Amino acid sequence: MNLDELAVAALVRDDRAHLLHPQYYAPEHEAPVIFASGEGVWLTDVRGHRYIDALSSLWNVAVGHGRGELAEAAAAQMRMLAFANGYNGFSNVPAIELAAKVAALAYGNMAGVFFTNSGSESNEGAYKVARFYWNLQGRPQKVKLIARERSYHGGTLATTAMTGLPVFWQHFGPLLSEIVHTRRPENLECACAPNADGECAHWIEAAIEREGAESVAAVICEPVKGAGGVWTPSDTYFSQVREICDRYEVLLIADEVITGFGRTGRWFALERWSVQPDILTIAKAITSGYVPMGAFIVSTPIMDVLQQLPPDARFMHAYTNSAHPTAAAVGLRNLRILEEERLVERAQAMGDRLGAGLRAALGGHPHVANIRQLGLIAGLSLVADAERGTTYDPAQFVGREVARHLREKGGVITRFVGDQIVLAPPLVVSEAEVDTIVGALAAAVGAVTSGTGAHAH
Repeated sequence: MNLDELAVAALVRDDRAHLLHPQYYAPEHEAPVIFASGEGVWLTDVRGHRYIDALSSLWNVAVGHGRGELAEAAAAQMRMLAFANGYNGFSNVPAIELAAKVAALAYGNMAGVFFTNSGSESNEGAYKVARFYWNLQGRPQKVKLIARERSYHGGTLATTAMTGLPVFWQHFGPLLSEIVHTRRPENLECACAPNADGECAHWIEAAIEREGAESVAAVICEPVKGAGGVWTPSDTYFSQVREICDRYEVLLIADEVITGFGRTGRWFALERWSVQPDILTIAKAITSGYVPMGAFIVSTPIMDVLQQLPPDARFMHAYTNSAHPTAAAVGLRNLRILEEERLVERAQAMGDRLGAGLRAALGGHPHVANIRQLGLIAGLSLVADAERGTTYDPAQFVGREVARHLREKGGVITRFVGDQIVLAPPLVVSEAEVDTIVGALAAAVGAVTSGTGAHAH
């Protein structure tokens, strides 16, 4: 598709007049990039401009754009049975098969899969099932959830409260008081290796003790804090978190909406540290974003409780589209592609190339700090002075300008979080495409930071 300017102007007009976008801010849509098609890691807009999709669109298009196999899977299922009610004793074949497949791929203690439409719904359901579980254990006072700074968990009311980025709270208050966040304990003296953002596991322990373990149902953690800026954990962090949760009798929820299905070079990220959660949440790459789908997955002890409920304790949590047969059919075909093309292993290899390229091109740059990478997900910090550790004044919008230069001059689309640049291209990315991303980012950083001055904040 290559539209003339009159047709593009009409689309922009209707977009501004009628389409409320996620995280809506009207000035950002005065001159939107309107996508028309995609193939592999490439996106093409309605003017015919091509871009490398260096964030898998929104961390989700794992197998790349334009996969005919997924369109065919959806069409075949729609012709046979597009939708069926999954309530009250009804089921369908692809949903059953996908639940079994996901349970088999997930951690060894995982048993029951509840399908949702998004990561937000997955995390909302995980919190609800944690509270439900403790109620049935005769401990109804265990209702609180502890989340972490810089985390992102979704856009429902509960998951907004879970999210540890204050910008998402503005004008939505008051938030749920039962959801609290970690913070650096006063006078903390800890020998633990800190995460990339300076946090250590004892922040979680301090939060549990502050709230009282008898009131805490669960802790929720992203293995990599993705939307908050790609902050990676130390090698010991999650084993320590698991031990803390066990000691205080608190459930551990792993939010793998971004990291699930190969992104970190493992099917699921906590495998890297031999840790198993009590509840696992997924979305995005389960269908590579071709149709909406997510899930929360519960461990065998929780599944056993759910399968032995008394008549007056039905798990009254539901979505019309849960276990949607068409979405499940696409999910099954998508997972086959991941397996057949060995994309989990490829994510590790291409991620290592990406990390090495970033360190070689930008590791000594005076305005770049804290390059981090785990599998095929990476981030870096833009700073006023790397040697002195001074940051830019937020009013300079350096991250935004680097992302704009990257798109307009380098033909690469990705995301910025303040002065953090994040990267997560589709798992099918080639060596040459990785090198193009690195080169374009290095050029954008050089061009933007050379004109910023060193206005510290």
